[in-house]
Amino acid sequence: MPLTKPAWRRRLIAGAAAGTALLTAAACSAANQPSGNSTTAGPVRDGGTLVVAQTSDLDPGSFLKTSVGNQLTEYAVLETLTAIDPKTGQPHGVLAKSFKLAPDAKSIDITLRDDVTFHSGRKLTASDVIFTLKKVQDPATGAANQPIAAKIKSMRTKGDHELTLTFSQPTPNIFDVFETMPILNPKTYAGYAAGKVVDGTGRFAWKSWTPGGKAVLTKYAKYRDAKNTHLDKIEINIINDPTAIVSAIRSGRIQYGVGVAAQDARSLSQQPGYALVKSGGSAIPFALDPTKPPFNNKAVRQAVHYAIDRNRIVEQVEGGQAVATNLPWRTSTTGYDQDQGKQYTYQPDKAKSILAKAGVKKASFEVVVLNTPEATGVFQIVKNNLAAVGLNAKPVLLSATEYDERIAKANMGTPAVLMMSSNALSPASAVVSRPELLPGKNLLHFKSAEYTKLVEEVTRAGEAGAQKKALHDYNAYFADQAFALPLITRPTMTVRSKSVGGVKATQAGYLDLGQAWLSD
Repeated sequence: MPLTKPAWRRRLIAGAAAGTALLTAAACSAANQPSGNSTTAGPVRDGGTLVVAQTSDLDPGSFLKTSVGNQLTEYAVLETLTAIDPKTGQPHGVLAKSFKLAPDAKSIDITLRDDVTFHSGRKLTASDVIFTLKKVQDPATGAANQPIAAKIKSMRTKGDHELTLTFSQPTPNIFDVFETMPILNPKTYAGYAAGKVVDGTGRFAWKSWTPGGKAVLTKYAKYRDAKNTHLDKIEINIINDPTAIVSAIRSGRIQYGVGVAAQDARSLSQQPGYALVKSGGSAIPFALDPTKPPFNNKAVRQAVHYAIDRNRIVEQVEGGQAVATNLPWRTSTTGYDQDQGKQYTYQPDKAKSILAKAGVKKASFEVVVLNTPEATGVFQIVKNNLAAVGLNAKPVLLSATEYDERIAKANMGTPAVLMMSSNALSPASAVVSRPELLPGKNLLHFKSAEYTKLVEEVTRAGEAGAQKKALHDYNAYFADQAFALPLITRPTMTVRSKSVGGVKATQAGYLDLGQAWLSD
């Protein structure tokens, strides 16, 4: 099923593909991943208040929806069952003490920690997990990854700390659901849904929030591992102007901010006391509608593949901080094939030859482009590349709101679209979530029984070997059909102050401030 407008935008921003809006922060462990001119953060020090700023207001009733305004608070105040390691792609327990996915991926057994309490004082139980899962399954909640959670057909508890989930089909990507599903307290949910009470189990408690102003988080003294919570307080200020955030960072009024433009982030990272680091990920494909000429001819779509200079996009638009690829996945993805990722290289003469054989000369067509510096920069290179082989691409620039509306309707209105997609999900989740990859109501109107079969195999494959084979088969067909042409994948680039350490990034590019510290 296609994403709704708000779900698509939330997931896009969570994956940090919102044009030039970048996180200026200590994403990833700042002490372990220095770059740029700065040294690592200073030694761990307990106490102090971390003052941060972000351009988007918080949304305390929407933590299940992965709202962009909550990217600094979600993993400090709340906790998930498991978390996916951004480097390995493997899940590890958070609230789950242990878990075992069945070999056929049709069920999972979970044992919870028995030392977890909500900030209101109530102990965590398996019933709380089931309550939260049912909220995620309800379409009315608008939760991230709801279509995957809908595959859970039964939930059974065994005592207070054990539960078993059974799926209607193999669901190896259940960990994508867990990644975006903070566990909530049924007793305080009404207040949470109203945006008034955020009763989590994390290292920091939600102290106060002034809409449009600031939020204050305070150390939860009864946390099970409170000795490793270093900060006393986190203060999050809302500053709508990205340039004002840059000024605040430079002056030292804040140590850390979200929403700075790409060029400012790069510039700041080159100065002493700051470092450019990476987290999360986004994909930028060039999507072609095979029901509209000239792209109703597969050979023409393949010619476009050969016509585009992806390496130029990497260097000129992304400053070298991206990967040129023919595949819509991160290179760390299980089953990623380097040869498949380089199947279509920049060969303009070959593109011309294919177009000539197809009888296509000087074709003109419109391309929807999100009106941001990054997207328009990528389009300009694509336009010039296509012009060199006799294709005239004319931009239709859209605001984020207009772009979202067309995505929600699954009708872009043009033969081609420069997509901006989150690259945070596993392939098994992406093929049923990303609008350009859907097997059903595909954004590009691509339909094929073979494609649907291959998508099903990707979503059902449980064991690593089966996942690799399913993805290889999918990639081969996907590349041959050439209806969505991956251009690059890129990380979210971030800048941290030298004084900030211990901030971690999640698989989706969110930031966990739970064990951050301020050095002298």
